[in-house]
Amino acid sequence: MKTLNIPFLKYLGPLLILLALLVIPVATFAQWQVKAGSQVPDCQNGSDADTLLASGCQAAQAMAFVPNEIWVHQNDTITWKLATDEAHTVTFLYQPAPATAGVPPYPAAQQRPSNAVGCTAYGGAMSASGSSYDPSGTNGLQCVHSGAAASGGALAAYGDTFAVKFPAQGNFKFTCLIHASMNGTVHVLAAAAALPYNQLGYDLLSISQLANITSNLVPDLLFANGSNRIYTTGKLVATGGGWQYGSLFRFVDSLGRVITKKNPYIVHLGQTVEFTNLDPAEPHTITFGCPTDDPDCPVSSGAGTFIDTNGASGTAADGARFAVMNGPFDPADEGNRDAGSVDQLNSGLLASGAQDRATGVSPLSGTPGTSVALGQVAPALDRFRVTFNTLGSYRFICMLHDEIGMVGWVKVVQ
Repeated sequence: MKTLNIPFLKYLGPLLILLALLVIPVATFAQWQVKAGSQVPDCQNGSDADTLLASGCQAAQAMAFVPNEIWVHQNDTITWKLATDEAHTVTFLYQPAPATAGVPPYPAAQQRPSNAVGCTAYGGAMSASGSSYDPSGTNGLQCVHSGAAASGGALAAYGDTFAVKFPAQGNFKFTCLIHASMNGTVHVLAAAAALPYNQLGYDLLSISQLANITSNLVPDLLFANGSNRIYTTGKLVATGGGWQYGSLFRFVDSLGRVITKKNPYIVHLGQTVEFTNLDPAEPHTITFGCPTDDPDCPVSSGAGTFIDTNGASGTAADGARFAVMNGPFDPADEGNRDAGSVDQLNSGLLASGAQDRATGVSPLSGTPGTSVALGQVAPALDRFRVTFNTLGSYRFICMLHDEIGMVGWVKVVQ
């Protein structure tokens, strides 16, 4: 059974209009409106994770700029609106000058800093909305970074906007510094050039890309992988503007059903459940007990750390981590937490390996430098196995995304 698919026919009418617009040269606008990220269903039914889970809200995340390829005129301004509760940035990075063919040394490749570093090497980590981007201009123009909520940036909350002006002609890549596979392209043309889209065309193109990104996030025939498995899922999508992806911020069983408190995953006493991240780009965690991102809980080493305060744990011969739940967590439901509760079980990050990701490995540096070649590395940790030796119901979360409803339930029976 599929979940959260978007019917194609819902978008057939707008797509036909879009096709008509594709062949009509249109006049330009000085201001262009597009989106950074999006979510389906896009609703705010309650503030707690369990309510969001039950309502389905914010489940399918478009980790994408929609549209992610934009044609504008020189001196035009593009405004990105944050259309999701997941944090994103709009970032135009330093672009080294082209090398002379056959004449070394070649310039360093463009490097990808962290969100916190941003454009530090060019005057400040973050840029004001309305800043101009010209990679061949002065230092103040060579890098533009919106920042995100965690760093006090412009895109701090749903509905916030960030504008960039383009005084120079050229073809410019942009990215999200939180999500490595979320990219786009801006084509800045001469003022007299014909543009392929007007604002309506971009609006319809956004609908088309959003439908493609967020539909069919759960693979077919998961049951062929065997029983007692829980999955996190997503997919990569390529366009002319660059890679983007969709992620289902929910846990599903081998039939593709979303796991909820009302419909928990049933496992028998003594059985082992394997949690597998099938998302090609987005990392997740499997965290039981006291979530470490909750201010009422003890502070641990964070989402990337393997934590087990409850039973035997380790790494299996095939590289998967494992843990044994020998006693009940307190609390099974964080709403009934006792003061001083410390029990927790955290898988650490489950993510595709560096050699499998869109950008591979790059240093978190604020200055252009020598690019780092991607070396072959060991297979990534993307599986976590838990053996349940105690009857009861157990709530678990992804520490990175529980605030928008990425929680699940396991019920252990005889």
